Amino acid sequence: MPVYLIVGALTRDVTEDGFRYGGSVLYAGLTALALGYKLKVVTTCHPEEPLGRLFPGAEIYLQESPETTTFVNLETRSGRRQQILANARPLKVQGLPQEFLTADIVHLAPVADECPLEALGLFSGQFVGASIQGWLRTWDKKGLVRQKKVPPEVFSPLKALVLSQEDLGGDLDYASELARIVPLVVVTRDRHGAWLYHEGQRHHLPAPEVPVVDPCGAGDIFAAVFFSALFEGLDPLKAVALANCLAARSVTRKGLESIALPEEIRDCYQTIAQQG
Repeated sequence: MPVYLIVGALTRDVTEDGFRYGGSVLYAGLTALALGYKLKVVTTCHPEEPLGRLFPGAEIYLQESPETTTFVNLETRSGRRQQILANARPLKVQGLPQEFLTADIVHLAPVADECPLEALGLFSGQFVGASIQGWLRTWDKKGLVRQKKVPPEVFSPLKALVLSQEDLGGDLDYASELARIVPLVVVTRDRHGAWLYHEGQRHHLPAPEVPVVDPCGAGDIFAAVFFSALFEGLDPLKAVALANCLAARSVTRKGLESIALPEEIRDCYQTIAQQG
């Protein structure tokens, strides 16, 4: 059974009904489990969080923190903004167990700059991908989040990366710069599907039209499906199509109920196979 390693902070996301657990590490990790991988998790959060329940069957390497990273979404005149109410300690990636370093798939998934950029060079020889949103975020004293840029060259160890159109802050040139460094770059675009940057070209792959109940976690689910499909040898265009298919199914349900069901995985694989 191939090993899928996910690295990032567990989060608490404040909603009108209280809080729910989230973070790329959770949505992508549970997706890897649903796809049949053995999951290993490196995360940072308060030690009393129910990690065993949240990641059933996973091997967890916890770096304890006085706080769990906590986000709230704010509606403003200029649109939705995120605010960080609490932030866990940054991860220390030096000294990880050898079996974590040799995972078949490594997925770096920071949400609030908690993963040091040096981690990008620790896993040479493996399939290393990243959801880079957390490296493109900074925040003020009130915790209000805004975009920042990272020199594209730091991502050179990656085989693939995923970010959202929102992460770009409207700067499409930055995506092109990333694509000159990383072989496969995907920009997710919500209901509009995704752009794949590959071999000097940008391809648009539409998403299936579905009723949207909750888009939270869809990008993380997309990334986990995309990376696993590439690892399994799928053509990049088909890998994006498969990720679009399962991410679209995910937004029809709320919270962690969005993780792919076995029949959905079968259906999406069959759909991609029938496309030739």
